Amino acid sequence: MNSLNILHLANDYAGSAVYKNLVTALDQEGLTQIIYCPVRDAGLINKNKIELKNTNSRIIYSHILNKTTDRILYPLKIKKILADIERKVNLTQVNLLHAHTWYSDGGVAYLLSKKYNIPYVTAIRNTDLNLFQKMLVYLRPFGKKILNRATGVILIAASYRERVLSQNSLQTIKKDLEKKIRIIPNGVDPYWIENAAHSRKIRNHNTFDVLFIGRFTKSKNIVALQEAVRRLSLENNKHIKLHIVGGGGKKAKEVIANVHQYPDIFKYYGQIFDKDELLKRFRNCDVFAMPSKHETFGLVYVEALLQGLPVMYQKNEGIDGFYSEKIGEAVTVGDAEEIKEKLTLLYESFDSYKINIPLIKQNHNWQLIAKEYLETYRLSSGFGTSHL
Repeated sequence: MNSLNILHLANDYAGSAVYKNLVTALDQEGLTQIIYCPVRDAGLINKNKIELKNTNSRIIYSHILNKTTDRILYPLKIKKILADIERKVNLTQVNLLHAHTWYSDGGVAYLLSKKYNIPYVTAIRNTDLNLFQKMLVYLRPFGKKILNRATGVILIAASYRERVLSQNSLQTIKKDLEKKIRIIPNGVDPYWIENAAHSRKIRNHNTFDVLFIGRFTKSKNIVALQEAVRRLSLENNKHIKLHIVGGGGKKAKEVIANVHQYPDIFKYYGQIFDKDELLKRFRNCDVFAMPSKHETFGLVYVEALLQGLPVMYQKNEGIDGFYSEKIGEAVTVGDAEEIKEKLTLLYESFDSYKINIPLIKQNHNWQLIAKEYLETYRLSSGFGTSHL
């Protein structure tokens, strides 16, 4: 083979635009790619489908998973996926695998690599650390094998580096693992780069407008955020308002009930998909707060920063640790009292935060990120730059 051919193992390709944006950026670099996406729901077939410029590239949606046994019988699931890939992909034409998660995709990459001697890189995401590695203890020895055989390990969140390296189950491979790790953040939709603010936000001192965008799930921690805003509104007559964009999730009824009970401090907009309308919401607020308990990266933080808004986020999750400048406040426990304290800091120290918008634009530009992936692929596969 004279060119590098990548097989992406992306079980969540249909569920997140992040993968679509990466594949698009790599396609514009001329890379040959096969994207394999197994799905549980037939309705996800062709979701996030794109027309690839490289005629040798393609996306394979495969409705082979179910919603019952495949959620709990991990070994059988990855063997099922492996057999399906063998039927649908000419593996002799593949010279690097990119597993987009450590366990769900990395397990398949490990089996393919052992059988066909194809090198692979694997990413580590929120679910890998906070579900598989933390809760499914019996899988840890296999997880160690996945990382040990990988030729590259990609971390989307900078804060995950120490978390990964401190895992007890990985201590015997720690030195080798350190050499493999590369931190590559997610990019944002080009719209947010093109419409970035020219300078950081200047606060209206008559009010304090806080913005939340996300699903109403326990993980996003919005109910605690609402309670924190309610408590803060009672102190010193602070004119604070929480602007809420989103919907769905098990906390939806509670969130909406709070909106109805306190209409003076909670403003609910529903779900907004129009980017121009979202841009207005960012520009009309002072800070962005999403004290999410588990977050691989959280593109919405970057979207907020690009509009010059300081952000509230969870320590050791998402965007934490990626910027040395003080871009906002991190919560550790994430209860209402701590969130209130951090909101108070955001209110009182608003002018002290350093948001370098040109640097943020550069760090989260998909075309520049694609070049980092190409370099990672080159190093991990043994191919020279000229073969990419």
